[in-house]
Amino acid sequence: MGCIVNGPGEMADADYGYVGSGPGRITLYRGKEVVKKNVPTPQAVDALIDLIREDKNWIEPQNVNH
Repeated sequence: MGCIVNGPGEMADADYGYVGSGPGRITLYRGKEVVKKNVPTPQAVDALIDLIREDKNWIEPQNVNH
């Protein structure tokens, strides 16, 4: 993740990126490649998870009882 100014550079080595692209919007990256632009922030986390699932890299969280 990164800020709107430095986001792409800050997450350049990450598998996936989630970067602010304007008020209420984000851009999703796969590595350094933009894959979705102008995603509304209320949908952003789900869009990121969907992207990771598409790539078959998502691992379902395990319920942990404390």
